Amino acid sequence: MRNCLLTILLLLVITLAKAQTIQGKLVDEVTGEAIPLVSIGVMGTNNTTVTNDAGEFILKNVSFPAKIKYSHVSYLILEQELNETISGLVVKLKPAAINLKPIVVDPYRGLKLVKAALEKASKFSQQNFYGNAFYRQLTTLNGKPSQIYELFYDLEFNLTKVKGWIAKQSRFAESNEGISFSMSNQSYLTFSLAGYLFEDKKAGKTVTLKSLNDFEISIDKYIEQKDQDIAVVSCKYKGNKKQFYINSTYYIGVEDFKIYRLENNIFNLPIKLSGSSAKIPPIVTTIATFNGEKTPIPLMENISTKLYLHLVAGGRALTPVISSMLTIYQFDKTLNTQKFTELTKNVKDKAIIESITYNPNFWKDNPIVKQTTLEEAFIKMMESKSAFGTMIDP
Repeated sequence: MRNCLLTILLLLVITLAKAQTIQGKLVDEVTGEAIPLVSIGVMGTNNTTVTNDAGEFILKNVSFPAKIKYSHVSYLILEQELNETISGLVVKLKPAAINLKPIVVDPYRGLKLVKAALEKASKFSQQNFYGNAFYRQLTTLNGKPSQIYELFYDLEFNLTKVKGWIAKQSRFAESNEGISFSMSNQSYLTFSLAGYLFEDKKAGKTVTLKSLNDFEISIDKYIEQKDQDIAVVSCKYKGNKKQFYINSTYYIGVEDFKIYRLENNIFNLPIKLSGSSAKIPPIVTTIATFNGEKTPIPLMENISTKLYLHLVAGGRALTPVISSMLTIYQFDKTLNTQKFTELTKNVKDKAIIESITYNPNFWKDNPIVKQTTLEEAFIKMMESKSAFGTMIDP
């Protein structure tokens, strides 16, 4: 009996020893610069993440030996065997070769690629997908962090929009220095921008199958990957620049017509402001990445947004920047049995946050998405003041 117990304990120790955390950074092999939004996953599992703006990542509950895959559309895919935890792991990715000259001289090649990609995606436009997601939003005011909140939730979405969500865990903290600025539903903005990928409701202002002729479309370059080249196609709106419009850059596989990355520059976004006036129209930038390896269509895995404002309030100039990132870190079909809350612009983030009891143990050393240096410093300061859970800096 004693030997049996020792054997069980030994097996338990071995199992726990194998389940380790991988923490590291992705850098460009040539320049040494950090690479944001690199997809990282343990092959053969659903354990995935993406690097943050500083190229940093954490993967938890990794059983060794493990084969880790690093992928970014502008770099060669790297697969790495790891047999043990390496402290301060630095992974270097080799930039993919760039071909600036189209293989075939065809002025309509870019248009054809975007059209083919959107047509392919539109065939699956009503198919629903489900996943576990994480959202973080940081607001800086005149260059200084002022507010942060984070949400874990289950997500229901398709290729045209995010349909619904169920908040699971949340936290919020805000500094109180006599002046504040808050976007009450920035998450809705992020979700809406995800919906613009293949949507047809904004014809003439966003890239859709119905509005292609309203854009100047050209191929900027080809990225030479192992399996196929990726065409980088820019779409610039030719119409009235005083209205709401989006200039987009697509990264499209020239053989499978899948979209692997989409960058948007959004102008004249209609925003209602109270107690202040805008000096210049707001500007929004977004980067969305997609995983299309095992699916007939590309599935969104990450979208980051930055909203830049220039305001005047009480005679004082304010320059708020609201940065947000949505990561779908695991797809799960079984979530379709849940009742999701429909996503509308009337959903207020703070109301959702306050409806959930703050659980500090859940957030302690949470590995899903590592903070950038700016976020990490602000979070630590707020945690030291016990600001999370009180809704305001005490």
